[in-house]
Amino acid sequence: MTVRSGWLVTRGPDGGGQTREDTRVVPIGTFAPAGELSARSGVVPGGSPFALVSAGEMEATVGVGRAVIQGSGPQGAYPVAITAPESVTFTPGDAQFPRIDVVALRVYDDPYDSSGEEKAVLEVVQGDPAAAPTAPTVTGAAVVLWEVTVPAGASSGTGGINWSTGVADRRDYAVAVGGIAVGNTPASYAGQWRDYGGVLERSNGTDWEPVVRLGYSGRLELGDVSLYRKGAKTLATDQRFTAQVEKSTAYSAVQSGWKVLAFEAKKTCGLVHLFLEVERTGAPITANSSGNIADETIVTIPPGFRPARDVEAIACDGYADGGCRISPSGTVVIRTWAPNGTLTKGNVIRITPTYIL
Repeated sequence: MTVRSGWLVTRGPDGGGQTREDTRVVPIGTFAPAGELSARSGVVPGGSPFALVSAGEMEATVGVGRAVIQGSGPQGAYPVAITAPESVTFTPGDAQFPRIDVVALRVYDDPYDSSGEEKAVLEVVQGDPAAAPTAPTVTGAAVVLWEVTVPAGASSGTGGINWSTGVADRRDYAVAVGGIAVGNTPASYAGQWRDYGGVLERSNGTDWEPVVRLGYSGRLELGDVSLYRKGAKTLATDQRFTAQVEKSTAYSAVQSGWKVLAFEAKKTCGLVHLFLEVERTGAPITANSSGNIADETIVTIPPGFRPARDVEAIACDGYADGGCRISPSGTVVIRTWAPNGTLTKGNVIRITPTYIL
């Protein structure tokens, strides 16, 4: 077993004291840096590396996979692989409290850690029993793969570990330098990218920014559509812009004397357009010579389409028109009509305002 130019060649002992080659170091390329002399530890993505599968009440099997494990700065990073599934066994649970154990992949290298060994191993780090247990801290040249909750009193023959609910995935994925990292990756250098929860984020060297930055004369191409900077804080496109439109045909509190013939509300990008068609079914309403009438509440429009402030709109029956107010509470109120004009039974009035929320 030797350490040479960032390569660790290992054979780990099996349960019978014999050597095996299931866990070994392999060449897997250059990975994203964590510092001037260090790489970021993590699992190499592809399939489901190091998958944990139940093999009994207190036993599990860890599948094949690759990882890069960073030691101290002078050590460099170790590329490690499990090339055949390996078994891990958990000790029985505490009589009173549960605990959380960690399944980790670790490198031992005597010149740096004085361990007396030079090998890569899969190991279980046992946590402390507690009423509200926490996972043990794993330090040194190691990557955490899984956390497993061992219930109080768990053992072979008593039900053991609940493999469906007691396992937490803690695989942190590595990425080649310049690539897009996956998951909750620490920011290492300015210009680094990651896909976290389906959001593409860029590192400024310290924190992650969930934005796409364009140069002053930059252009973003999306298939056959392009967006570009037209001016200060202005984004433009030469193609048709399509935005999501929300619709509603719901309304409430129709007042007596009125019948709703049609109603539709549309909303997009903070802009609302209403179409309301009503028929007068009550007694005639006559405006005075100034066009004033007693306020006539007609209907209430649904939440989500109501303006932040009073909106004045036009109401028209094709022969005369008047003023209508739409309030933040959603009420639609006719307030004026043509001077000396009359709204008689059977008149159909249309109200079609557009306003900003």
